[in-house]
Amino acid sequence: MVVKQQLVVVGNGMAGGRFVEELIARNGGEHFDIVVFGDEPYGNYNRILLSSVLAGSHETKDIFLNSIEWYQENGITLHLGVRVESIDRARKMVCTADGIQQRYDRLVFATGSKPFVPPMEGLTNAEGQFRSGAFVFRTLDDAFRLMKHAAESRKAVVIG
Repeated sequence: MVVKQQLVVVGNGMAGGRFVEELIARNGGEHFDIVVFGDEPYGNYNRILLSSVLAGSHETKDIFLNSIEWYQENGITLHLGVRVESIDRARKMVCTADGIQQRYDRLVFATGSKPFVPPMEGLTNAEGQFRSGAFVFRTLDDAFRLMKHAAESRKAVVIG
């Protein structure tokens, strides 16, 4: 009997999702117990199609790459909406914002990127949060916020 190693993937976006797909396709599930952490509350989706969701030419359901059932069927433990806050390399432990401590033998970082916001006066309030009507566009939740605001607005300015 083969003893499986603990493989933890931090990030459930397009890169993390593709990594896990390839690992499963190559029988990696026989060698690893796979645990995936994603800080968004959704399964992985095609971020490239977010503009199409925003424009109304695609429905949200059309952009998801793997269903939650796919993870279950492949024996993958999926933590959605859970942000990894720290890594204890000495103990080989991933620690999350909500208190999960997950041991690992192998660790994959697939955390993606975050939008660059140019330093512009008046864009944020004193606490550093965007003022009303200012948005970034990187996630599905960003698209939802933009669609809601656009439905009530007549003008827009896009930077980038």
